[in-house]
Amino acid sequence: MTIPYAPGHDSYAPFYLLATLTNVLLLLWEGWRRGFPLRPWLTLVAASSLALILGTKLITHPIGGWASLLFTNAPTDTARSILGGGLAAGLTVVALRRWLGLSWAVLDALALPLCAALMVQCVGCGLTGCCFGEPTGAAWGLTYAAGTLPWAAQVQAGLLPATAAHSLPVVPTQVLALALCAAVGTVLLATRRRRWPVGSWLLLQTGLLLLGRFALAFWRDATGEPVAGDAHLVMGGRWLELQLWLLTLAVLALGLWAWRVRGGASGNSSASAEPVASSSGPWPRLITVAGMLGVTALLGPAALTLPEVLVVKALLLAVLLAEASTALAPVANVRALRLARLPLSLLLVGLIAISTAQAPAPEQTPPPGAGPTRAVTITGGVLENHHDADQKILVNNSGCSGSQRLALQQQVQAAGGEVAVETAGEKNVFGQPTGKINTWGGGIWVGQQRVNAQPLPEPNGYAPITDRDTTFHRTLVDIHIYKQIHRENGWRSVDARFGLHFGQLGYFSYFGDGESKESAFLMPEFMVRVGKPEALFGQADFCYGAENVLGGYTSRLGLGSGLGIGNGPQLLLGYAHSPHNPTPGMGFASALLRLPSRPELALEPYVATNFGRHNSFSLKLNYRLGR
Repeated sequence: MTIPYAPGHDSYAPFYLLATLTNVLLLLWEGWRRGFPLRPWLTLVAASSLALILGTKLITHPIGGWASLLFTNAPTDTARSILGGGLAAGLTVVALRRWLGLSWAVLDALALPLCAALMVQCVGCGLTGCCFGEPTGAAWGLTYAAGTLPWAAQVQAGLLPATAAHSLPVVPTQVLALALCAAVGTVLLATRRRRWPVGSWLLLQTGLLLLGRFALAFWRDATGEPVAGDAHLVMGGRWLELQLWLLTLAVLALGLWAWRVRGGASGNSSASAEPVASSSGPWPRLITVAGMLGVTALLGPAALTLPEVLVVKALLLAVLLAEASTALAPVANVRALRLARLPLSLLLVGLIAISTAQAPAPEQTPPPGAGPTRAVTITGGVLENHHDADQKILVNNSGCSGSQRLALQQQVQAAGGEVAVETAGEKNVFGQPTGKINTWGGGIWVGQQRVNAQPLPEPNGYAPITDRDTTFHRTLVDIHIYKQIHRENGWRSVDARFGLHFGQLGYFSYFGDGESKESAFLMPEFMVRVGKPEALFGQADFCYGAENVLGGYTSRLGLGSGLGIGNGPQLLLGYAHSPHNPTPGMGFASALLRLPSRPELALEPYVATNFGRHNSFSLKLNYRLGR
């Protein structure tokens, strides 16, 4: 049988992705079947999956080369070995299971899903030609077309001329590996109802897979072995160094399995006696996810392939959404929680997108004569503000029932996301560059406004709205669209931005005579900036961003500087005015901070305060994708 080869067609990646997804989905199913709590188990699955992906690569390189492999953009080979992935995943589970409040029973849940995933991966290996066997004259041999790994290895070894149309037949070691994994999976299924001590099934799976892998190495071509492929003479035969390790570890794993099953372990360690989980708060899970985000943020652009990035992002997003939904459930009504899912998803997608390895997006102007270039910026963020007010509120909307004075203590919290598309290098009708950068953007923010209302004395007032302190909870929604134009001209560079905010923007929002308890539903946005961005510029804005709209409109005047660095950090300081009597004025500071090693990533903190009861804060993360 001849396996064809199509240049540019990748048969490995689709099956690699499918195998990884198979492992993850079966792990989740095993956790559900065994009664593991969802969020700790989901966190453990995400962490062990990331460890498995990285471990398959690290074991094929010397320890001294790990830093270059993980944290630089240096070209690397594509060698992988499940031996390192399985070891890394197992160590991760052992290290984290108690921290996440899970029992030792999680070890056995790993066994069957890995066998199924390896069966899927063996199909991709067989079609690609990796993990190939030695030449054989038997009828079961597989022949690979010119350009494949077996063909190239045989040409290099002098077994074939470079003009050969296909390789010599080789032992189908990929098919044998598939059969091995299927057999081990069948054994696990057949024994799953045995009352063995916890960990026995993982020991049995490990021992059988290692023993089978030891046997397969006798038929496997040494040039296709990425780990310990040096040959040694053992008992009159040629053994690979890897086989010595495999046989030793297989005997050890099967020996431990037999000892535990035959009563070597204490009787109270049976699967039925082992508690499924202990109590664990959200912080261990959140710290674990934060650690995963930190690790993936440090990885170089070449550390993860596209299938690996997709799997890691999907797992991290699932964990964060599960934690966020649980955290929001006690404090939000059903309608507010439904509305919050979209912006929260956008925020989490942006957070995960910037933290996993991606190709950097350089921020530069197009070369002369080049056509228009575009860049997409994804933003996620959170905001919060506090303020007091003293206001008259109408008893009803007829205008005939009088009003009541209330002291209001207000708190606004929201999260959201935005997307902006920037176009540079456009030309006019005469083919001349315009020197302008146009940006269209939009997004959605959802949150809640909490208003503590305290009635104030009104000597000649009408029937009161309330005769006691009352707390109102209102859902806020801000749908935001805008256009921004930048014209670069030295010290006369200009930025102008115009937009709209509409939705439920804030209650008790001080329009007209101040006697309104309705929400503001539409606010314009305006910003103008003049000066040299990297040196010094002045800025005036009104309702600039959701942080200056939700809960009350804000206007600002400020001076800023790029600190002498083009397309670098920026700092803006000034005065902000938001009509919340009796303290409408605040000082504010905002910044745009870029990581030197990752210029596509930017952090935008903002704070405005009167150093009293009037404060506003926001934090945004931007990820720029240029092309």
